[in-house]
Amino acid sequence: MTLTAATASPPAEPSPTTAPRITLDDLHSDVQQPDVAISPSGRYLAGVIVGEGSSALYVTDLESGTSRNIVGVDKGAMSRQTEAVISEVFWKTDDRLLFRMMIHPREGSSFVLNAESIGRVGRRLLAVDRDGANLQPLLVGTSGSSLAGAWDLGSIASFLPHDPGHVMMKVDGYRGRGLFRVDVRSGDADLVEPPAPNVVDWWLDVDGNPIVRIEESSGTIRLRRKDEKGRWKVFYKVRARELDERTEYEAVGPSDVAGEYYVLARPDGRERTGLYRYDLTKESFGEPVIEHPEYDLVAASISRDGRRVQRFCYISHVRICEFADPRIDEHMKSVRRYFDDSANVNVYDASTDESVLILHVEGPHNPPSFHRYRTDRRRLDSIGPLRDRLQRRALPRSSIVGWTARDGLALTGYLTLPPGTSDAEVPPLVVYPHGGPESRDSLTFDTWVQFFAARGYAVFQPNFRGSDGYGRTFAALGYGQWGRAMQDDITDAVRHLVQSGVADPARICIVGASYGGYAALAGAALTPDLYRCAVSIAGISDLAEFISWRKREWGADSEGYTYWLTSIGDPERDAAKLAATSPARLAADIDIPVLLIHGADDGIVPLAQSVAMRKALAKAGRDAELITLADEGHSRWSKESERQALSSIDRFLWTHLGPGIGVTEPPAPPAPSKSPAPSRK
Repeated sequence: MTLTAATASPPAEPSPTTAPRITLDDLHSDVQQPDVAISPSGRYLAGVIVGEGSSALYVTDLESGTSRNIVGVDKGAMSRQTEAVISEVFWKTDDRLLFRMMIHPREGSSFVLNAESIGRVGRRLLAVDRDGANLQPLLVGTSGSSLAGAWDLGSIASFLPHDPGHVMMKVDGYRGRGLFRVDVRSGDADLVEPPAPNVVDWWLDVDGNPIVRIEESSGTIRLRRKDEKGRWKVFYKVRARELDERTEYEAVGPSDVAGEYYVLARPDGRERTGLYRYDLTKESFGEPVIEHPEYDLVAASISRDGRRVQRFCYISHVRICEFADPRIDEHMKSVRRYFDDSANVNVYDASTDESVLILHVEGPHNPPSFHRYRTDRRRLDSIGPLRDRLQRRALPRSSIVGWTARDGLALTGYLTLPPGTSDAEVPPLVVYPHGGPESRDSLTFDTWVQFFAARGYAVFQPNFRGSDGYGRTFAALGYGQWGRAMQDDITDAVRHLVQSGVADPARICIVGASYGGYAALAGAALTPDLYRCAVSIAGISDLAEFISWRKREWGADSEGYTYWLTSIGDPERDAAKLAATSPARLAADIDIPVLLIHGADDGIVPLAQSVAMRKALAKAGRDAELITLADEGHSRWSKESERQALSSIDRFLWTHLGPGIGVTEPPAPPAPSKSPAPSRK
């Protein structure tokens, strides 16, 4: 289709009366097209297709329209005990491709991971000509102690834009991580940095020379740069566990200036996260290269030669990527308008001159899919969805909701309505605050939101004060406001929805994970008349005990402790305040049903927080269920565990809110799982 300045509307969705709604099976179905890539010239498209018993790498000539599979891999090609699948593809030149293959133990096999077998699984990188000729595994023919015990032979450190015949690769093995320059024709490699037990990564310049070495030991990550004598000098360190919660800056890519590296950062004194050229010699950020006036930057792309910023991205209500080239930026605006400005249009890959863009598109009404856009023809073509089973389904619609908090602060959130909801219908509402709390929600294709909406429930995601993405000041408004102004923002939003006639006050449940889990419990304790039920997933129930645990486990000098002192409060100085906003200490005030879900191995919020909540509710004579997920941490659960959690919440909502709009089929009964039985102790 051709886009003009006044773009057409997106294709009409299937009628909700004829198309089925999304199911858990659909949401957890296998990805059929995990990756695509465009060649440097923009003429050739490569992609990966995964079937039930095999995977294939294909190449399409976009000028002639011809397409062919150039590599095929059966799952059992490597051995009876392992499965192999092509997962990713990259172009080195227009004539030579690289692709990654994953090899893992076959489910139900007798494979035992040990020193002898570890080399048979892991990632592998292979190279092949565009026509399928000269297939060559990389590093396989290389020998030496640096590769002894290596299990990951699939990590690209740099594409070396000035060297068409080589790439830089990182290799993990018993001796640590090493760095190699690899010939993409022969597969042979030269050792650049020998493996060392503590080395986990490098920052490389445009020619592949290591300029920063990243080490991890004793739970601390250290970044080292070379000083004037060539010695590795520490210039930054952070405890490893803190990186998942608070990242000070993120490496983006090398610049063409020696000793300078592009990073995303929010240095002291700056309001928002911006793009900087970090001077390694001076150990300083300087002035931002790019800083958005309203939102934190979340990504940026630098040309492979390091000479220019290609684009930078931020999240307003969807992800917006702005191009340095104003001509291309106008094209992107047209594409976003085509998707009603309600989908995340992410530049996934691009030709060298950016005349051909590969776009990854997803949003509440758009299951993830790949598209190709040609700037010279203003033409957008679909490459295909990632998951076939998400196609031809009745999908929800989301809208932006604005409200004013009781102190006058303007806030926004997102309301998602079940497929086919008429203006006269008011579905039961799930209030779904995000975790963090320094995180944020936006319009995305979210598995949990999609499932709740498919089950007939409206979903509201509030961005309360303290949320991330809006700058330092807005985030700081949430400090010390757990159970207070942050919770009031959620309460005010729910009352706004009720007053607007889009929520039924008798059918509202609050569901959240991590900080959202705390907000769900606080909502049940502090505003008992507002909700009919509450679900806390990995939520904090006792604020003072959580902070004390952080101090014991992470150390009094760690940011993983001091940050929470600022965010929540001091358990000694603020003892009364924390007690007054700790749900476990307010259990007697809770008179609605509560469901607790927690990973047994959670190292961010310990399981003890949910156990304490369950005990407090039992002591107060309240009934609550605690589901403990075996072998799971704070997030990134297995499909099986996520399915168990969502199915349990589905049954809970059905019991306490009733059936959702357009849903007559009751939830599936509990299925046997590896997790312990629900706890009632």
